[in-house]
Amino acid sequence: MNLSKLFEMQAKLDAHIEREHPRKENEDRLVKKILALQVELGELANEWRGFKFWSNDQKPRTEELGECPLCNGTGDLGTVWAENCIECGGTGKVVVKNPLLEEFADCLHFLLSIGLESEIGTFDEIMTIKMGSIEMQFVFLFKATVTFLEDISYYQEMWELFAGLGEMLGFTWEQIEEAYMKKNAENHRRQEVGY
Repeated sequence: MNLSKLFEMQAKLDAHIEREHPRKENEDRLVKKILALQVELGELANEWRGFKFWSNDQKPRTEELGECPLCNGTGDLGTVWAENCIECGGTGKVVVKNPLLEEFADCLHFLLSIGLESEIGTFDEIMTIKMGSIEMQFVFLFKATVTFLEDISYYQEMWELFAGLGEMLGFTWEQIEEAYMKKNAENHRRQEVGY
C-alpha cells in the first residue's frame, strides 16, 4: 500500500471539508477526529460481530446484497436463450458492497486525517502489532486512541494496531487501498452536494 499517496488524497479531502465546513472559533478538530475514529471503530466492530456472545449470529457482515443491474432485480433476462439472469443466477440480487471493509476504510480516513491534523508527518511503511484476538486488538486500538491525546507518539502504535486489525480481519492492502479510494471519492461527492 502506498501510504504517501493515501496521505496526499486525505489532505485533499480534508482541505475540501475545510472549505465546505470552516472551523469555528476555538474548535478542536483533533479531538473531534479522534472521537470520529472511535465511533468508526465501534461501527467496524459491530459489522465484525464476533464480540456478540449473546447472539447466535456472530458472522462478519462482508456481503450486502442489492438489485442486480443486468436484470433490474427480476432474475430473468426475458430472453428465450437464458431462463435465469446470468449475473445473479435468477435471484435478482448481487453483492453490492462489503460493509466490514467499508467501515475499515472509514476508520482509515480518520487515522490519516489525525496524522495530518497533528502535523506528525507521513511514513511509507508500517509494522503490525497483533494482540492475539480480534477483541483484544479492538480494545488496545481504542486505548491507543485515548493515549494519543496525552502523547502523540502513540500515533505510530495506532497505525501498527490498525494494520494488525486489518490483517486479522482478512483484508489485503490492495483491498484496503481500493476501498479507501472508493470511499474517498464518495466523501468528495458528499461535500459537493452539501452532506
